[in-house]
Amino acid sequence: MGGTVTKGNRLQVLARKELEKQGYVVHTAVRSVQKRGPIWISQTTDIFNAFDLIATRINPPQPLRFVQVTTASHVSERIRKVDPVPINPGLASVEIWAYVGGRKRLDRRYKTRRMWLPRNYFQIYLKDRNWEPDRRDRVAVGEEIGGEHWPENRPTEDLVSVAVPPTTRRAAKA
Repeated sequence: MGGTVTKGNRLQVLARKELEKQGYVVHTAVRSVQKRGPIWISQTTDIFNAFDLIATRINPPQPLRFVQVTTASHVSERIRKVDPVPINPGLASVEIWAYVGGRKRLDRRYKTRRMWLPRNYFQIYLKDRNWEPDRRDRVAVGEEIGGEHWPENRPTEDLVSVAVPPTTRRAAKA
């Protein structure tokens, strides 16, 4: 199945790889090409007009997982899209996987404690839990997601990045 992992957009591919690591067989929504005027557009036809992925696992048996993949800023839109679909919670779980990415940076909320904000993970929102996020429902993509604590006696010079002024034409001529 190595060739099928590349179907879909980048976030769908990341979610599909994580589900396959957990032993699931995953089906991706089909992409279709349409001509709109002079250009061709690649468009996804969602499953039940709401889901990007369906995952199933036989050994050990698990219920079906209907997954909608999005970014963290579009979760409320996806909840409105997914919530009306009637799926029996005893037979399948309805999930929204919200990708939290971005650059690695320090958490500035605490003055006394220096730790990195977690990045590069999927936050899973479950319909069974009324779409409430839980820190335990995170799937790391690539490196681990736990905050890296710095010792308190670490010098602050390591925290400050060196500001490099932008080059100007006069500086380039000299």
